[in-house]
Amino acid sequence: MVKMAVLGLLGSLLYLLTGVSGETLSMFSIVGDDVSLPCNNVVNPDCSSTIWTYNRDASTGTIEEVAYGKIKVEMTERADRLSLGSDCSLHVSDVRAEDAGLYTCRQFLTETGPPQGEDAHVLLSVLTSTSNVVKLPISHIMLFVTLTIMAAIVTIHTRRNRPPKALPQQAEEASGIEVHVLEE
Repeated sequence: MVKMAVLGLLGSLLYLLTGVSGETLSMFSIVGDDVSLPCNNVVNPDCSSTIWTYNRDASTGTIEEVAYGKIKVEMTERADRLSLGSDCSLHVSDVRAEDAGLYTCRQFLTETGPPQGEDAHVLLSVLTSTSNVVKLPISHIMLFVTLTIMAAIVTIHTRRNRPPKALPQQAEEASGIEVHVLEE
């Protein structure tokens, strides 16, 4: 229950961190989640003029993931996890660390014509170790809280059941107070 609440909070935080940086939209996702990468320059609503490319980093080549509205199964290992939304956004399900990179949505009026408008760039960052980051501190916090509550209960119980302390004989004499015990 606590884990789900923390993951929900983390997801909300990631949603708030998603933002525009210049002309490249920066998005964040967690391994295992689903993410939708928006294409902000759609020409045809049926996505028949949409191309999505992917580039992991500068040292690797660009891979065409979607060509004219169709997922390119032969070009990508992720084909079974990719789909196009009704707004031509690229949906990536079961996000993995290797999905991180720069995605570009490009629009064409025709298959042989020049690109239409500006390319839409989306930089996807993937958080890979949230389970360890979340589990470890929460388990330590829960242990600390539990031990603190148990110590407080033991202390209160011990103090309630303890008889009042009798003053030692020397303390009675030094204070000048005489204590007489009446016996019946």
